[in-house]
Amino acid sequence: MLKSNKLPYIVLLLLIGRLNAQPMPEHLDPLLFPIKPGITNTLAGTMGELRSSHFHTGIDIRTGGQEGLNVLAADDGYIFRISVNPVGYGNTIYIKHPNGHTTVYGHLKSFNKEIADYVRAQQYKKKKFNLNMFPEAALFRVKRGDTIALSGNSGSSGGPHLHFDVRNRNQDLLNPLHYGFTEITDHKPPIANELALVTSTIESRVMGEYGRIEIPFKSENNTYYINDTIEAIGNIGMELFAYDRMDNTRFRTGINQIEVKINNTIQFITTIETWPFSKARQFYTYINYEALVNSGKRFHKLYIDGGNHLNFYSNTTNNGNLLIEEGKVYNVDISITDSYENKSVAHFILKGSKTETGNTPFNTSIPKSNWKIEKNTLVIKTSIGDTLQVYAKDKKLALTPAYLKNQEAIYLWDLKKEIIDSISINGATQSLFIKSFIPAEIEYKLYDPIADIQFSENTLFSDLFLTLSNTTDSLGIETIMIGDSSIPLNKNYTVYFKPANLQLNKKYDRIYAVWGKNKSFVGGNWLGDKISFITRNFGSYSILADSIPPITKPLILNKDEMVFNITDELSGINTYNMYVNEEWVLMNYDPKRNLIWAEKPNSEYSYTGEIKLRVTDNTGNETLYSTTLN
Repeated sequence: MLKSNKLPYIVLLLLIGRLNAQPMPEHLDPLLFPIKPGITNTLAGTMGELRSSHFHTGIDIRTGGQEGLNVLAADDGYIFRISVNPVGYGNTIYIKHPNGHTTVYGHLKSFNKEIADYVRAQQYKKKKFNLNMFPEAALFRVKRGDTIALSGNSGSSGGPHLHFDVRNRNQDLLNPLHYGFTEITDHKPPIANELALVTSTIESRVMGEYGRIEIPFKSENNTYYINDTIEAIGNIGMELFAYDRMDNTRFRTGINQIEVKINNTIQFITTIETWPFSKARQFYTYINYEALVNSGKRFHKLYIDGGNHLNFYSNTTNNGNLLIEEGKVYNVDISITDSYENKSVAHFILKGSKTETGNTPFNTSIPKSNWKIEKNTLVIKTSIGDTLQVYAKDKKLALTPAYLKNQEAIYLWDLKKEIIDSISINGATQSLFIKSFIPAEIEYKLYDPIADIQFSENTLFSDLFLTLSNTTDSLGIETIMIGDSSIPLNKNYTVYFKPANLQLNKKYDRIYAVWGKNKSFVGGNWLGDKISFITRNFGSYSILADSIPPITKPLILNKDEMVFNITDELSGINTYNMYVNEEWVLMNYDPKRNLIWAEKPNSEYSYTGEIKLRVTDNTGNETLYSTTLN
């Protein structure tokens, strides 16, 4: 059993509580705050907060920018899982409690000595640094308030803090702020920044336009509003760029409930309180991912989009979409509530009108280039007076502008009628590279001279028209462009790329995801003249060669300590193994700092004798560093 260091005054402080602490449901028992309980603290993140690729699963407890604070067990139980990983949550402890719930403690610097001894023994046994361990229940029983670890910055953490999760017996996420933490208070209501209105059908319009329009809110006394009446017609979806601020912290945190009323009648409610890990990827259907990619803004969709199976929603009408009829007026009130029941309200008025405006003063989704696919609709933009010709399988189609905007003509075409191969504007022809309609709910295989692509069932969140093209630059680097990188996917798909250059060096050539000047190793296997790879993203993929081995630089080398800097130019570090007199020695790894450092199997051990460090990259290039320590 781990030694307890509970402080006697903690219980008293918890009973006293603080003004405006989180209201606690009657059916839940309070948990002990795992960092300095009884002392006021602040958070850098809350459960359900919209991150760049996921819903935040718990709370991020600030540690004053330092590592090494005592991390305490939130309640009685036993440690059933310990994880060591250079990414993700880093060093992590999972405690199972008598009620079946689990608490999770992530980004730890180090474990309690008993746990650390167990972890190190397992690492030496498996000869691996990163491990998932599941000790027997009797091995590490803990009492409420026991010190289980020290706080840190391990894994993918961007700064020192403690990540803390609460999960039920099914490992569904629960809101930790419902467990009586008086250490955290919040008086600040959420902030509504912008509204976005989206046309849901090809016939719909917002302020005379097809697509998506962002409109900023003005504010006064926690009430947000748009002065002008917004004219729209048809099926319209709403999105909200909003977030919370808590007391005494600069960080943006999450919103737990959004309620939409139309003319005082509830139209839509989303409540983020729990979700299963199996639906974590559904995050990409909840937000407007394209807006996140292009502007960094995190818009809550106030409608249920294709592929969204989250359990957040209640009282929804028409999946949250508004049917705006001509001549009718719609008073819209959006209530935004955080975990502490602080509330803000955003208000605006919609009016059903087919009025076509010539100048929209807000951000729109009209393409900056000549064309764009919006779901199943092809949007083409030309200047007024330009000659547009559209072709489908060598057949010329006649299109007329759907509407005019400023000095531009906007054409809309439903691709379900027929796929358009190319367009010509004033005689300049450009291919659209639309290869096929890909259904979301069934397995689908695309065969093309550029690549064969295999989609499994529900790889996509919703049906789409897939674009596919390739290029070769002046250096002979071949790149394949698959789909639109702003469209998220639910699962992996497999690509069999058919490069034109058959003289490639298959020993070193692999697939890399490319965006701008950035590259990320994907891998791939050569199958004759094809290279197959698996990915879960649309975008550009290049064939690049990495024949340069990793670089190793000793920073500290003596009988008691060994620290190295390890880097690789292109494909990245794959393995790192240290041997002292031919015996394997544990090397801890922090990829954020490109550091590995040795950890002895016991205190008597000495790093003396023949030292060999083998480091390989993802292409198989190896560097061997060797020396002798006396």
